Amino acid sequence: MIKYRRFFSFLCGILLVVSMTGCGYRAETESGTTPYAAAASMESTPIVDYAVPQMSANILVDLRGYSSWDIKRAALKGLELPEGFRLIDAETGEMVYNGTISSVRYNEELNLYLGYADFSSFTREGRYYLECDTIGQSYRFEIREQYYQELFDENYELMTAECATGALSVADAMDLLEAFEWYGSMFVDEDEDKLPDVLEVLKTWVSHKESSGVEDEETALYAAFLAKFSFNYQNYDRQYATDCLKRASTVFGQVQNAISKDADSFFALTELYRATGLESYRNQIADYKSFFENNSSYWEEVGYLYGIMTYMATRQKVDVDMCQAFIGELMDRAEEISAHYEDMIHPVTARNNGSGELLKRAIVVSCANYVMNIYQYTNIVEKIMHYLMGENLESMSFYEQDTDRSGYLLLLTQLAAHAVDFPQE
Repeated sequence: MIKYRRFFSFLCGILLVVSMTGCGYRAETESGTTPYAAAASMESTPIVDYAVPQMSANILVDLRGYSSWDIKRAALKGLELPEGFRLIDAETGEMVYNGTISSVRYNEELNLYLGYADFSSFTREGRYYLECDTIGQSYRFEIREQYYQELFDENYELMTAECATGALSVADAMDLLEAFEWYGSMFVDEDEDKLPDVLEVLKTWVSHKESSGVEDEETALYAAFLAKFSFNYQNYDRQYATDCLKRASTVFGQVQNAISKDADSFFALTELYRATGLESYRNQIADYKSFFENNSSYWEEVGYLYGIMTYMATRQKVDVDMCQAFIGELMDRAEEISAHYEDMIHPVTARNNGSGELLKRAIVVSCANYVMNIYQYTNIVEKIMHYLMGENLESMSFYEQDTDRSGYLLLLTQLAAHAVDFPQE
């Protein structure tokens, strides 16, 4: 009897080892190795390497939210889609709106149905989420009357805080100044000293840069900044503006002979020419004409784009043919983006090369919109922003993850200004 008990205990021990090694044991024996290898490995620290499937929401929303006057639309995906959706107050759990899912299509490549939930007519401020039978809930988001204004303020405060300590990069300072030049009414004068606060803080930033210096690769852009700052500051302190312009000319002279033609140098030339009207700068701008005629890649560089906007806006004598070519090419570019942007930012099947590319496209459209003031272009910029803030397959806010927020500033300034000028009823 004792022998049977010992045998039974021994058998149970063998079964326990087999059950613990599981599929790993079978894999070892099938590969031709000793069947004792798995049992021996139990004495060491087990290695666990599970592949966890990536989870994503089936209702894709802007994670930050929507303006109460904005078009509010979420994308839905699933093996099947219900007929309707519900908007739920996240604080009370109360259903505050419901609607029918529209534009349902089947995507064979993904084996999914895709559709949209439009809740644009709901305008009450608050925190909400969307809910559908069978596919679940969205992430929480807000509806705010001053949505774009609040995002603009957030970026503005971050940038001016860095500005005050001199930590802001030259490129970011230029973005801040560009946004002020285009949409000055969006920048407040809290101390009511007749000087916009942004110019005061940028003046402090200039002092820091004059003390600490700038990197060699930033020198041409810094010259462009000083010339643009001088132009915008002249109505508040003409002497200081003149000093900045002289400094811009000196800085540009230091790099003029050391580098070939590039975007930042062109930008500096346009700013210096607008501020001074000197023929020498105009002639150097004319030297770029053949480059522009034989190359379209310059639209990919912000320095060229901003320089072109300055050149077209100046009251100095310009090459009319060059200006006409610029405006024609800018509008063609904007129309091309308008025709294809839905493919670039489709919530599920988007085709783009990341947030950087989308921001470049949005800035081109913003430039065209500044010139022409077309609602369609504002709408495109809005949709690109919604995609970047969560209406994408991963439900990821690129806006939150991008450490450099300056690329968003001009877009948010434009959208906030548009909200003031053209609020929905």
